[in-house]
Amino acid sequence: MISYQISPKNINAHIFEVQLKIENPNPLGQVFSLPNWIPGSYLVRDFSKHIISIKAHSGKQNIAIKKLDKNLLITSA
Repeated sequence: MISYQISPKNINAHIFEVQLKIENPNPLGQVFSLPNWIPGSYLVRDFSKHIISIKAHSGKQNIAIKKLDKNLLITSA
């Protein structure tokens, strides 16, 4: 199961914190992707440019995140 929690951090600046929890993550690593277009729009969007910071952890252990391209991230095992 995957669950999300979205919390406002600075409403005036449109900044939110998004927490994602994966109950049974892939032991080989996890791949995350962001869309780069909106249905009905002809423009390619770069939604990842709005990410201010990103981190991953399992318990208290940090997990490395590698950016494969502008819309694709992978966590290490």
